[in-house]
Amino acid sequence: MRIANNRVVLYFPPVAYDLVQLAMFPLNYAIGGLCYLQPDKSVWNGHGFDTQDVSGTGKSVDALKQELLGGADIAFHEQDLVRLYDALPAVSARDDLIGHTWKGRIVRTNRSVLDLAEWAIVRPLTKLGLAWGKRYRTADKGDPLLFSWKDRFFSPVPLWGNVGMTDIRWRGETTATMNYDHQPWKDYFKLLSDDNGRVVLLGVWTHKHIAGGWFTLTLDAGTPTD
Repeated sequence: MRIANNRVVLYFPPVAYDLVQLAMFPLNYAIGGLCYLQPDKSVWNGHGFDTQDVSGTGKSVDALKQELLGGADIAFHEQDLVRLYDALPAVSARDDLIGHTWKGRIVRTNRSVLDLAEWAIVRPLTKLGLAWGKRYRTADKGDPLLFSWKDRFFSPVPLWGNVGMTDIRWRGETTATMNYDHQPWKDYFKLLSDDNGRVVLLGVWTHKHIAGGWFTLTLDAGTPTD
């Protein structure tokens, strides 16, 4: 446990991540399986990805960025999000992710597994003052899920085990990627904005070859990471 900036931050031993994810294997297996039931294929990194239709609604990249940064509570067309992702600069796991704590926000498409989490879990918990984020302590140690209560109490939730951070190619460009130790999942990140010291990443969570949902991470500079 660490106390700093009027915040209480908890840390768990590595064995806790292995044991909890093992106990939750049936749930995590089911989460991955839900990706195959999404209305759209959501396969954006397969053969011929560079010829896929990503026209979406036709909104400009700048308009999409402003809607995301402004916190617009709308459902985005996934093609728009892919087109935006392609237009954004890559980031580095070592230089941009590791050593930082982040606040998360699900980007709805109304057609993804993360949308289910948004409606069934995230929004109800928000009414209780809870929020979620991620924490990247080292290249081999990180929290894919970090709950906070009113920006005062922070605790990891080792439901999905530990994660590591590296740079991996997705849609033709190498960028910072979060790798789950025990799940066939990866999160890929691009830089959405760093205006006025506010760093925001656009992320996509994937189960094997399927994109299971989109989200943003906003740098939480006031919360200790390690």
